[in-house]
Amino acid sequence: MFAFKQVIVVRRDLGMGAGKIAAQAAHAAVLGVEKAYRMRPAWVEGWRADGMPKVVLQVPGEAELADVCARAEAAGLPVAPVRDRGLTQVAAGTLTCVGIGPAAAPDVDAVTGDLRLL
Repeated sequence: MFAFKQVIVVRRDLGMGAGKIAAQAAHAAVLGVEKAYRMRPAWVEGWRADGMPKVVLQVPGEAELADVCARAEAAGLPVAPVRDRGLTQVAAGTLTCVGIGPAAAPDVDAVTGDLRLL
């Protein structure tokens, strides 16, 4: 079991293709690391030492993603929402996914442990 992890949560209702999902998840991962480093650099270093574990999960829609964001923020976790620029498959400003962490794995799991794998 890892001490630290990062989770990316993706909306499934948008009909994004595999490449679009991969790009949005990559944005969330990078933004999440940047946010975590500003909040708690030791978490990022621990996550790197653990091999940078990450898990990609899904939610059915925007309301569920907003709820996950709110719960993660309330728990004091680094939260990095991704809003699309609207150049390809979804409208500008659409909330597509969120990066949570890197942070302590039990804290991340407390917020995301009930979600399904993508």
